[in-house]
Parts: sequence; C-alpha cells; structure tokens
Amino acid sequence: MLRIRVLGAAVAAVLVSSPAVAQGYNWSGLYVGAHGGYSWADTDFPGANPYVAPPATCSNAFGPGQHCGPPRPDMEGGLVGGQIGYNVQLTSIVIGVEADYSFAHLEQGLRDGNYIMQSHEITGLGSIRGRLGYSFGRILPYATAGWAWGRSGFSQSCPDPAAVAAGHCNAANGFSPYSNKADETVTGWVYGGGVEAAIDNNWSIRAEYLRYDFDAQSYDLGVTPSGKALSAPRIQHEVDTVRIGVNYRFGGDRHADPVSLK
Repeated sequence: MLRIRVLGAAVAAVLVSSPAVAQGYNWSGLYVGAHGGYSWADTDFPGANPYVAPPATCSNAFGPGQHCGPPRPDMEGGLVGGQIGYNVQLTSIVIGVEADYSFAHLEQGLRDGNYIMQSHEITGLGSIRGRLGYSFGRILPYATAGWAWGRSGFSQSCPDPAAVAAGHCNAANGFSPYSNKADETVTGWVYGGGVEAAIDNNWSIRAEYLRYDFDAQSYDLGVTPSGKALSAPRIQHEVDTVRIGVNYRFGGDRHADPVSLK
C-alpha cells in the first residue's frame, strides 16, 4: 500500500507542476535527463524447495532427501541515474526510444537453518526501451518496454565452526569458516509506464513505474579456504521501481507542427 501511495504522489506532483495544457506542443527531438527513486525486489531460487525457518527441521522437510531451500530476501532501497532518448511526434501519437542506467543500493542478508549467512545485493539497473505515448499538449502519458540488464551479487559465509552446533557450517563438515562472493550481470525484460509534463519549451518532469523481470543466473562461489567446493545457486530477481525524473529537450521551437500521418 505504501508503494502505491508513493507512485500516486509522484504522478500527482508531475501533474500539479505542469502549466495549463497547450495545444500544438511538439515532443519531437533529442533529450537527456536524470532521475531518482525507490525500488524493491523479489528473489527466487528456481527449482529449490521453499524455506523452512528454525526451529523446524530442514532435513527431509519435503520427503526423503528433499531438504528445505534457502531463505528468500526482501530487498529494497534507493536509486539514482540518467537517461537519453529521442521522440518523434505523429499528430498526437508520440513514439520514441530511450536508454537509461540507475545506480542502485538494494541488499539484505539472511541466516538459514544451517548457520549459513546468505547476502544478496543489486547495484545497477539499465535498459533500452521503446516508448509509445499520446500527447495532450504539455501532458504526455506513455507506455514503455524493452531489454534490461542489471548488476547483482550473492555471497555466502560460515562463522567460526566452534560457534556452530550442527549443519553445513559445523566443523565436522570441513567447510567453515569462509566468506565467498560472486558478482554477475543479469539480463531480461522491462516494462512499465508513466506521465511526463512539459514545464517550458525545453524542460519537462516525469514520474514512471518500471518492472524488471530478469532471467535466472548461476553464481559460482568457488571453493572455501579449506578446499571444499561450494554449489553455484541459481537465483532470479524481479525488481519494481518508482522514479521521478527531469529531462532537457534540445531545440527551442516546441510549437512546431508535428509530423502528419496523412
């Protein structure tokens, strides 16, 4: 509910900041801009069983040899970045292409029933998207979709084995202590929409929502200092973002007639 309110407040701020609708405004041209916002992510381990929290028993929790899976984090955090794009207006229809990148800070660490500390992070989100909008003069609602990539990391660690009574991190298994990490570039699709409002001939502000659906990625954690090989978990992220941005559109004549479809 809080996230929906944040998105609604962002859209309302854009509309309130816009001057009265003016007929004949032309959105065509090259633009650059910056944005900031908030994001949250769902994390899954495709093919793994659900997590069973202690003190329940993880071993054979889903049948003989079917142990419980790792805990799923609920990451969230801020982001800031920039974008560049180009629009062409055809009567009231506006089509365009945009590339953007956001520096993000989403992370969370969780300890499972085997005393393993698992930490997840997302540090960057980028995309190349098409945009399709309908111009109401200085107000431009639009939909957008395209290809996305992100930078994410996964780390796994065991404490001093003397502090562990049982499980993977126990001294008898020969794994701990260790702290291994893998960073990967993930790819997938992104889609969403927003509303942009021109505040003068060159400057505009906007609010938008984007959802990133990334493919599952393996994270090779290598071997521990004791020489034990660690498994490479497959992790999948879905990220939602709410952003407010500002654009500068090059060219001074915003009232030139758009391209006619006739």
